[in-house]
Amino acid sequence: MGKVKVHFNAVGNAPILRKSKFFVDSNKPFASLTSFLLNELHVDSLFLYCDAAFMPAPDALIFQLFECFASRGELVVNYSTTPAYG
Repeated sequence: MGKVKVHFNAVGNAPILRKSKFFVDSNKPFASLTSFLLNELHVDSLFLYCDAAFMPAPDALIFQLFECFASRGELVVNYSTTPAYG
């Protein structure tokens, strides 16, 4: 599938990215997004949510999440330094 657009949204007191939309390799696991954000934000831990509702399994492939939950051509991923939902 190539690359897909991922839109990161900060939730709560999480640091905000200067650029919030990125094209990422769709064949990578969801855990690669966590690693990327930890690097970019210089924090110790993050909670990532897909569709503002659930935490995907770390080994879920990005293209599968994109196919199921994309909105307006992008996968929205909310992130927080503390548990944010449910």
